[in-house]
Amino acid sequence: MPAKVALAEWLQTLEAMQPDRIELGLARVGAVAERAGLLEPGFRVVTVAGTNGKGSTAGYIEQILRGAGFSVGRYTSPHFLHFNERIAVDGELVPDDELVAAFEAIERARADTSLTYFEFTTLAAAEHFRNRNVDIAVLEVGLGGRLDAVNLWDSEVACVTSVGIDHVDWLGDNREAIGAEKAAVARAGCVLVCGDPEPPASVAVTVAKIGATHHQIGRDFHFEIRSSDWVFSDSLRRYELPMPAMRANWAVNNAATAISVCAVLLKRDLQVNWVRDALASVQLAGRAQQLTIDGVEVLLDVAHNAAAAGQLAAFLGRNPVAGQTRAVFGCMQDKDVESIITALSPWINGWYIGEIDYGRAMSGEQLRAVLAARQVAASVYPSVTNALDQAVAKSTDSDRVVVFGSFLTVSEVMRAMDGLHAH
Repeated sequence: MPAKVALAEWLQTLEAMQPDRIELGLARVGAVAERAGLLEPGFRVVTVAGTNGKGSTAGYIEQILRGAGFSVGRYTSPHFLHFNERIAVDGELVPDDELVAAFEAIERARADTSLTYFEFTTLAAAEHFRNRNVDIAVLEVGLGGRLDAVNLWDSEVACVTSVGIDHVDWLGDNREAIGAEKAAVARAGCVLVCGDPEPPASVAVTVAKIGATHHQIGRDFHFEIRSSDWVFSDSLRRYELPMPAMRANWAVNNAATAISVCAVLLKRDLQVNWVRDALASVQLAGRAQQLTIDGVEVLLDVAHNAAAAGQLAAFLGRNPVAGQTRAVFGCMQDKDVESIITALSPWINGWYIGEIDYGRAMSGEQLRAVLAARQVAASVYPSVTNALDQAVAKSTDSDRVVVFGSFLTVSEVMRAMDGLHAH
């Protein structure tokens, strides 16, 4: 069977296991990892937790470590178009045949133990990294930290990029509870780097209970944004650095967090040229990603919680357009929709809601009702791409369309890009 066909069948099988259920805990995934010989996989681990900013921070860490000459595996989630986006070694996405081989190995070890989609695929990532003999694996937490499958492995350095309100059904409805869950990726005798400038007290408390060392942005390392560049500093170094290729306002904060992680991992051996190269090379899809469609600026951003919406609003405010900004919006039922809308409403002149074909998505009418309660009119369309078509058609080259609210919202637009003549 061709690898692409086999992979498609594997992914269908995994998605059918538990398509809408999240089960936190390490007992089941740990048992399978033990049978697969993955509890001590032979590579060093950097764990990246946080409400927002995990993807960019992991990307910067990966690139700096590659600059230092290490073979680096990167595991992130979710993906936009192809599952292979989640697993990369030295910047190359996992080939279909190697991914199928990893799935087969985990299935043999699984026996009759039930695993969630995320648990299974996390183990497959570790299997692939072991097969490729990576030196270091940068592992992004899927949800929370303490009970997430990624926390199965002991991190040499861990980080918490930010602590915001999200996934309240699993993590708690306040920053103190969520911070404790995320900081539990720390390990005794190791370092946890926190990139949240105002973390809840629970982060420091949890790190101290574990017996780890806490490196805090604004205290143990710093950044200063100047007119055309920025400065990173800690007790050992001061780097004058170019602005990141990613234009989002949070990019410098996340880059500073990544530099601190690498400084701890590499001790005195961190070189500024590795950092400069990483800043220039890391670009993430769906994070303040700018396109042009039929002459109209289109901004794709996966902002799907209050904190990320606030960051997106700040970006829109700092990068104004002469005309109007129209929103193409869709999100999941478990999100704080009112806070997202509150953050972005001042910058939006028209709302175009696209239905998302997914069980946990809010319906277009539900979203329209939330907006109507604020005396804000919105139009509902049968799909995100249809909503985008209408928003672009109403816009001129002095306007902007911003697509946000969920990875699924953005990925639907990405899938349609060829047909929309984007560049």
